[in-house]
Amino acid sequence: MSTMVPPPFDPELAAVLEVIKDVLPREFTMDDIPALRQGPGIELLAQLDLTMDGAFEVEDRLVPGPEGAPEISLLICRPEEPVRPGPLPVLYHVHGGGMVVGNNRVGVDAPLAWARELGAVVVSVEYRLAPEHPHPAPVDDVWAGLLWTAENAKEIGGDPDRIVLTGASAGGGLAAALALLARDRGGPRPIGQMLLCPMLDDRNDTPSAHQMAGLGVWDRTANETGWTALLGERRGGADVSPYAAPARA
Repeated sequence: MSTMVPPPFDPELAAVLEVIKDVLPREFTMDDIPALRQGPGIELLAQLDLTMDGAFEVEDRLVPGPEGAPEISLLICRPEEPVRPGPLPVLYHVHGGGMVVGNNRVGVDAPLAWARELGAVVVSVEYRLAPEHPHPAPVDDVWAGLLWTAENAKEIGGDPDRIVLTGASAGGGLAAALALLARDRGGPRPIGQMLLCPMLDDRNDTPSAHQMAGLGVWDRTANETGWTALLGERRGGADVSPYAAPARA
């Protein structure tokens, strides 16, 4: 069988994709980014119960951004009744959105569910979006947020030595880049990563990238748009930083 023939979607997933296909278009170009940012998905996120039925105390906090850049917003969710005494592990969450849309509410329901089960603090970071803010602005922002989280972990009930990086899509790629930065700069050392469908490779030329052309909610065209917004003409070139595309590491 040709590697370009896509595998079928699971029937349950296919049904969901059919429902949301008009909300999350599978193909979009740079011209579609403003409309996507104004779509109904972001409004729905505002209705998310961040307390998880009272399980968490929720705080929005502005903290210093990279040198010469604006402050960044952190969403901090602390268990109301910790499952154990002492500092808790921290899930440092980086939101998805293809590098071009989203805020620190996007996808945070997943780490909140894990944190409620395991007893952890969740810190979800907001970052500047491409194409207005290309690389390295997004990764610089999430790095600044990680530094603040590690330095102030005890204040928010967390353990600076037990930070797990989490993220999906763009957030997964940025979380992987954070791990590389922490290794190379000698910064806070995470104890693990939870990367969900991470954006790792700007070359957009894997077998699955070709298989998914025109399929799902994030196809090959959308992927090219996200990477081009982040990297511009450098996308796919020889000099792309692993802190932008961790598959280059």
